[in-house]
Amino acid sequence: MSDYSTKVKNLVDALASIGALIDDEDLVVVTLNGLGKNYNQFCTSIAIRKTFSDFQDLITLFIYEEMRIIGTSSNGGSQESAFYSNTNRGRGRGGKTSF
Repeated sequence: MSDYSTKVKNLVDALASIGALIDDEDLVVVTLNGLGKNYNQFCTSIAIRKTFSDFQDLITLFIYEEMRIIGTSSNGGSQESAFYSNTNRGRGRGGKTSF
């Protein structure tokens, strides 16, 4: 992911050097459109936000998402097993889940 974001940043800098400025919103949209299928859910979550993410925030979120993807695939975890393990936590009296 850092390679991709560096490539995008370099392209933006090259365009800026010839006077073609890219606003942050366009930069975010173009960057999201260039991501692969592994990032479809991530792109959707960014697109439905009420507040706009700037490019620097997007890069931070990319890093978190990449760590999540790598972590999930490396320890063989799944959403189902994570949900199951969390549903059995925090049970108080009467068997109700406490939040």
